[in-house]
Amino acid sequence: MKNKKKLSLYIHIPFCVKKCHYCDFCSVAGDEDQKAAYTELLCREIDSWGRLVQDDYRVYTIFIGGGTPTCLNAEFLKKIGNAVRTAFDCSDLIEFTMEANPGTVTSEHLTVWKQIGVNRVSLGLQSAQNAELQMLGRIHTYEQFLDTYHQVRESGIPNINIDIMAAIPGQTMESYQDTLEKVVHLKPEHISSYSLIVEPGTLFDSLEQSGKLERVDEETDRKMYQWTKKYLQQEGYCRYEISNYSLRAKKCIHNCVYWTGGEYLGIGVNASSYLAGYRFRVPSSPEEYANYIERLNERKDLKENNLKSIIMEMDEPEISDKTSQMEEFMFLGLRMTEGISEKEFYKRFGVSLMDVYGNVVQKYQKIGMLQRIADTGRIALTEQGIDVSNSILSDFILSE
Repeated sequence: MKNKKKLSLYIHIPFCVKKCHYCDFCSVAGDEDQKAAYTELLCREIDSWGRLVQDDYRVYTIFIGGGTPTCLNAEFLKKIGNAVRTAFDCSDLIEFTMEANPGTVTSEHLTVWKQIGVNRVSLGLQSAQNAELQMLGRIHTYEQFLDTYHQVRESGIPNINIDIMAAIPGQTMESYQDTLEKVVHLKPEHISSYSLIVEPGTLFDSLEQSGKLERVDEETDRKMYQWTKKYLQQEGYCRYEISNYSLRAKKCIHNCVYWTGGEYLGIGVNASSYLAGYRFRVPSSPEEYANYIERLNERKDLKENNLKSIIMEMDEPEISDKTSQMEEFMFLGLRMTEGISEKEFYKRFGVSLMDVYGNVVQKYQKIGMLQRIADTGRIALTEQGIDVSNSILSDFILSE
């Protein structure tokens, strides 16, 4: 049997009940007819890509995100899940994540998730304080989140992530601590804690431009970050990436693919891919998306059509040259607490990591921000280095 390469799938559902005040993702409200039409297009795209890559790739992880995937009714999600399993070789699938927002999950969703093989659910709580949820523009209350969490837990799905947010406008250290303590009490397998970033084009951006956004000061944000690390470690959660914590053996494998330079295919409007050495993105407008699927459908298989030639027909595909790949290997891999492997660097690029980055590595070793672990052959940020990671990681950009 042919030794197939690993592939991760990301499937984008662009629908939300309404857009949150901080969100800059590709998402819109939609009626049932629009959702039905999108599901049909998505399944056609899944079928086309499956025919193109199934001889060379096995799907390793699946992540259905958005938007709010649970804005689609259960039958639409079942159709999407079945389409994936029909089109792709899923014999090595080990993680299938479904994003969900509290208040949008039904018993029918839970039944379908089990049928299509979902074994991990990511719930967007953000805060246990209803006033903070209202500030963020979330559609749910903390009480609705609890109902959803217990529904998912009782369904038997074995792995649950909860997203929370720090530095919400008006948030205090005490209210953030209360949120995290309530989350830990539920014992999810995974917790992600991110500080709010005000993105251009969002409602928060407009409020900030007009001086109407009550931002948390940097000192309080830093204290939230430090306390999160200490408290979650005390409660048995291991930090394996700057903002992600898990119980033993419950890392998000799909996200680790991004951070370690694995290949992934994005399906659905505006979804990004890294495949065959190229980065490309699906069109974001409905008309361009439909045309893109028609072009894909015209290509029957890789026996007649080289994968790279197909990718070159996408809108503005970007070849990831050796320099870019080395940069990404470093600044994505160093987000993880285990760091990166010098041996893997040499295997991928044919050159010693220290020949390329020796000066940078030694600079941060001397000030205790980075460690080179001789017995494992790995380079990783120290605890102090992770705390100021953005400034350090920028030094691994070669092209500037």
